[in-house]
Amino acid sequence: MCGIVGYIGDRDASPVLYGNLKRLEYRGYDSCGIATLDGKIHVKKDTGSVEEINKKVDLASLPGHLGIGHTRWATHGGVTKKNAHPHLDCSGEIVVVHNGIISNFSTLRDLLLKKGHKFKSETDTEVLVHLIEEKYDDGIEKAVRDALMDVAGTYALLVFSTREPDKIICARNESPLVLGIGAGEMYIGSDIASFLKYTKKAVPLDEKEYAVVKKDGYVVKSLATGRKLKKEIMEIDWSDEVAKKDGYAHFMLKEILEQPTSVASSLNVYPEDISKLALMIDDASRVYLCAAGTSLHAAMLGEYWFSSLCNKSVIAMDSSELQNKGVVDGDTLVIGISQSGETYDTLASMRYAKEKGAKIAAIVNVTGSTAARFAEHVIMQGSGIEISVCATKTFTSQAIILLRTALALAKKKKKDVSKIEKELLKLPDILEETIKLKNEIKEISKKYLTVENYIYVGRGINLPSALEGALKLKEITYHHAEGMSGGMLKHGTISLIDKDLNVIAIVPASGENRSKTMSNIQEIKARDGVVVGITSGKPVDGCDANIVAPECGEAISPLVFAPIYQLLAYYTAVNLGRNVDRPRALAKSVTVE
Repeated sequence: MCGIVGYIGDRDASPVLYGNLKRLEYRGYDSCGIATLDGKIHVKKDTGSVEEINKKVDLASLPGHLGIGHTRWATHGGVTKKNAHPHLDCSGEIVVVHNGIISNFSTLRDLLLKKGHKFKSETDTEVLVHLIEEKYDDGIEKAVRDALMDVAGTYALLVFSTREPDKIICARNESPLVLGIGAGEMYIGSDIASFLKYTKKAVPLDEKEYAVVKKDGYVVKSLATGRKLKKEIMEIDWSDEVAKKDGYAHFMLKEILEQPTSVASSLNVYPEDISKLALMIDDASRVYLCAAGTSLHAAMLGEYWFSSLCNKSVIAMDSSELQNKGVVDGDTLVIGISQSGETYDTLASMRYAKEKGAKIAAIVNVTGSTAARFAEHVIMQGSGIEISVCATKTFTSQAIILLRTALALAKKKKKDVSKIEKELLKLPDILEETIKLKNEIKEISKKYLTVENYIYVGRGINLPSALEGALKLKEITYHHAEGMSGGMLKHGTISLIDKDLNVIAIVPASGENRSKTMSNIQEIKARDGVVVGITSGKPVDGCDANIVAPECGEAISPLVFAPIYQLLAYYTAVNLGRNVDRPRALAKSVTVE
């Protein structure tokens, strides 16, 4: 959560920081602010979106060639101007922005109050700037390092002081932070996308590292020892243009419609990387696919594919629960699945597993992310930048990586999966045809998604589709939606069927799961329920409306159905006037516990 940016160089800092904050707004948009240095510290901040605040206070007009900025997703303290970052010390000579949670902030705050420090906010972050002020007796670098020795929790932070106007100090612990290297200038951001407009050279900081950043270079050191560290410079191959809307009303719509391309990219991920992951899975006694949110639903698809195609038990695990119910030892493989590679719970599960001696792999979308650097084997899923908070194309890419891995393992076990392989290669074309249904989906959403409660029903490999379809609707419409298996419908939930609750049924083209789901539809219709069917090949009898994708086999049907329920949620949210790309209370990367 939260996005932080920094700049030092010869440009005016505030216009650069303002633009870079807009690129990170998907990480938090309760409030934002910028601080620059021009003899003294200048601060502008307020509540609202980056653009709204800029209209009120002209964020880009602050003087100076050094500065830091922050866009907030509130954790401690309400959404108020005083709680917005940046935060200053008592003297007004030190300023901080921070992403993360200081878990011992209450204790530290009490100690600092006793020493005479005056607090202006309710945030845990303000403790940091006063603690640095308290420790400042031998330069800002040492003050920051000494202060962080007293801190428990997670952080990515940027600090500068009027006393040393040629540098920014930054540090990280379990919250992402990346340096961008320019010519005679340096950038800092929560992720690479923030500064792609200016440079494609990046240096990610690792756990418990800090950097002293000047306009002509940087030094990275260990927080524990203060020792200088050698860091590899990464060359980023993403274009800045991919982070623009290209004329679409929302990033979400653009990214849904990009799926034929992103899927083709995921189908071209190196076979050697896929084969290596398949071998790791085969060699392990226990395999956990650890993920959260949408990535967990992709993991659940993987669970079905490994079971049905390879006869291999692979468990999709809510990453926040691995420590509570996972059996983890040296014979275990944990595969972290995270679009950002920075999801707190997923990283925590990977760290926990590694401490227990397990092998670690990762499926991620962001080059240089923490998960990518932490894992023994990593697969880049190839989705390209996804800006909208609501995950769409990254879901299908993660699923394809898992399906390709299952197919590779099945072939190793001498199973005939040629039919699925051939169909998978046609998937970009199938998706091109599927997204042509968008106007039909728009009209169905206008007619049938008009109540406040929904059940998404699916069976077998389309149970994860029901769960993900419900999640998409919840995320951006704020209406209640629940995904479940058709078999669970009679165990309580069917009592809710009435005129104020509609059902979305996800139905494969043929087979036992089609006939069983059609029986569920009849049960719903017998109680005067409204049903919208999502299917392939031919309509489902008994539904009030059908959205019919091109015919496909059940194994790949979740990939074909995904754009349909994504568009259904999108158009419903647009009809309701929701902020589709920035749904309330959500952030793109959940980097706090």
